[in-house]
Amino acid sequence: MAVETIIELDYDSEAEAVAVMEAIAPDNAPYAEAERSGNRLTIRARSSTAGQMLHTMEDLLACVKVAEDAFRAVR
Repeated sequence: MAVETIIELDYDSEAEAVAVMEAIAPDNAPYAEAERSGNRLTIRARSSTAGQMLHTMEDLLACVKVAEDAFRAVR
């Protein structure tokens, strides 16, 4: 079984989308890939099981949250 997830995140600015994408980049490979278009960040992840996907998404979204909080703190 293969599981694929797509998450789309819309930010208030392109700068925030860039900052979040750059912050999560080291944690993504090889489990997920992110691309940005304007202020939208699209993250695609693939796993061989639902359990692996859950673990990947929990880790990834925790990193996204920290990146968002850091960006907003220095604004």
